[in-house]
Amino acid sequence: MTGFYHVCFVVPALKTAMEELHRGLGVKWSTPSSGQLGEWEYEIVFSREGPPFFELIEGPPGSPWDATAGPRCDHIGYWSRDLSHDKEEFAERGLAVDFDASPFGRPFAYHRLDSVGIRVELVDESLQAGFLETWAPTSPDMAPLELNPPDSRMTRMVEPATHASDAAQCRAVLIRFLAAIDHGRATDALNLFTEDASLTARGEKLQGREAISRFLGQREAETDRQTTHVIANETAGPAGDQRLELRATLILYVREPTGGYVVERILDTIQTFLRTGSDWRIHDRQLWPVHDQ
Repeated sequence: MTGFYHVCFVVPALKTAMEELHRGLGVKWSTPSSGQLGEWEYEIVFSREGPPFFELIEGPPGSPWDATAGPRCDHIGYWSRDLSHDKEEFAERGLAVDFDASPFGRPFAYHRLDSVGIRVELVDESLQAGFLETWAPTSPDMAPLELNPPDSRMTRMVEPATHASDAAQCRAVLIRFLAAIDHGRATDALNLFTEDASLTARGEKLQGREAISRFLGQREAETDRQTTHVIANETAGPAGDQRLELRATLILYVREPTGGYVVERILDTIQTFLRTGSDWRIHDRQLWPVHDQ
C-alpha cells in the first residue's frame, strides 16, 4: 500500500497551532489560505516540507472540521487514482464513509477508522498538480493509493506491466491538462499536445497547436469561469506501437457566485496519445454528452 501524503490536525486557532509546531518541532509553513465548502468557510495550511506534509484546518461548528471539542488529529490523506472504486473498496473493508464532498463539487471523501479514532481521506489524483503548485512547488509527484483486490470476485482487468505504466503516464498527462484549465493557467498545457494535434472544444474541432493555443488563451482569459474537472471510469488500450487510447467519463463542475459547485455537464471522452521520445502527448481528444439532449 502506498504511503499517506499528509496528516491533518483540526484546530480551533490555526495561527496558534502553526506557531507552536514551528517553535516546538521546527515545522515550516506555507501561507494559509481561506476556502469554502458549501456553507462552511475554513482556513487551511500545509507545511512546506513533505511528503508527508502537516496539514492544519480551522473550521466552523457543524463543519467536517468542527473543533469545538478541542484540537485533534483528524485524518491521514492518500491520493486516489479511481476515487469511486477506492471509496467502495474502503466501505467493503469496513471503513464507512464519514463525509463525501462530491455533492459539493469537490472530489474527496473521509472514511472512519474507528479503532484508532481518526479518518482516512481519499483525494482524487486530478488535484495533485494544483496541490503541488500551491503548497509544494519543489516536491516530487506522489504515487496514488494502490489497494489489493479484497477477493477473487474483483473483475478489474490486470494489464501487462508495460501497458499499465504507459496508461498511468497518459492519465497523468490528461490530469495535467485539466488541472491547468481549472487553475487559470490553461496556456501552460500547450506543450502537452503534439504539433499536429486535434482537440474538440465547445462543439468545435480545433486542428493543430496554433488553433489549440488560441483556444487555451481564450479559456485562460475567462477568469470569472471557475471549474473543476473530475475523470472516472477510465479504460486504456493500445492503438498502435507508439499510440495509446484512453477513454474516460468527464464530470465538469462549475462554481456558482455563492461559492458552491454544480455539475454542468457529464461527457464521454476519448484521448489518443502518441509517444514522443520518452514522453506521451495528446494527439487527439474527442468528447460528447453521455446522454443525448
